[in-house]
Amino acid sequence: KQLTADTYLLFSSNTMSSLRNAVKRITHKERSQPQKRAHLGLLEKKKDYKKRSNDHHRKEDAITNLRRKASQRNPDEFYFAMNNAQMKDGKHRRLEEAERKARINEIGADAVKIMKSQDLSYVRMQSLKDQKKVERMQASLQYLGDNPATMDSDDDFDSSSTDPKRKRGKHTVFVNSKEKAENFDVAEHFGTIPQFAGRSFNRLRKETLLKIGNNDDGYYDDDEDDGFGKKKPPSEKRLKKEERMKKNHARALSKARSKAYAELEARTKRVQDMKNTEAHLVTENIVASKGRKRKIKGAEDGKPAVYVFRRKRAR
Repeated sequence: KQLTADTYLLFSSNTMSSLRNAVKRITHKERSQPQKRAHLGLLEKKKDYKKRSNDHHRKEDAITNLRRKASQRNPDEFYFAMNNAQMKDGKHRRLEEAERKARINEIGADAVKIMKSQDLSYVRMQSLKDQKKVERMQASLQYLGDNPATMDSDDDFDSSSTDPKRKRGKHTVFVNSKEKAENFDVAEHFGTIPQFAGRSFNRLRKETLLKIGNNDDGYYDDDEDDGFGKKKPPSEKRLKKEERMKKNHARALSKARSKAYAELEARTKRVQDMKNTEAHLVTENIVASKGRKRKIKGAEDGKPAVYVFRRKRAR
């Protein structure tokens, strides 16, 4: 097929375009920071300068505008919106009362009452759950109160203290005669070993200790003998092992006691906070109701304000 002039020109232009792309071109690189000024960072280009310049002029214009407003400010200027706002952290914030009115106007008074009632039901439910949890913890933590083995080395007992961590409990044992009282043996009375005599909880009996691993837990039985009817004294190695186990056990119990009482204190504080929240919600519902009322006492110590309503004769 014979090529025309137009076809030849189109073919040659396409060929030259592809060849032009195949030839390696010079890579134009941006000028870098000189080595002597490398400690100053990257070399600033014009686009970087424009960003910095625009930001600088924007700040200058803002300061100039503020100075102009301050110079033209009217000291007697007043708007009614100022009654519903206050300065907080250098910014104007709307008061809670104004926010509440705006919310009522936005979604309606009936919807706000429903939301408040749901919040009150939730707070009451959580308060009841936490109160029951505190009661269960108090019932279970009475066993960790006054054992010297579970107290820290710097703890001193105080019978007049109201803190459950500092108050020491008592266990009174009645005997028939004065002679038995003078010769009273705690370990023999409770049927346990002398190492457990000072405990007020988890005081295992000798029969239980014998059943647990045939007395392999480091404690010895007072009735253990050497096979000839004579009592076998514990070895020095066994005594050291007993002392070490006693210290480890006391340390673990002390740690558990501190953690349990810290949780009890936190939950007790949460119960009090829930009660204050419930009181605030109840007060808000009362204030939102109809009728003339007068505040006689402001909110203090986390408790809501006190209102007195005008007496209304019942029909």
